Amino acid sequence: MTKKKPTSKSKSSTVVSIGMGSKSDMRKWEVECAMNTLQKAKEIQSDKKLMSDVKNMASKKAKEYSNIALGKIK
Repeated sequence: MTKKKPTSKSKSSTVVSIGMGSKSDMRKWEVECAMNTLQKAKEIQSDKKLMSDVKNMASKKAKEYSNIALGKIK
């Protein structure tokens, strides 16, 4: 049994579009998504307990990233 070597006639890739709409449809979706994100951010900011937890976690992550930047990997 002989194996055939794969041939490469072209280096281009195939792009599959799944339900992609027009540019205006894409822009509408992007704007709606941004509005939802801003609304969620407003809800998070008004939740004092959640914001406290977010700030604490952000502080810990900032310290971790600072240690990595300084070469102090734990």
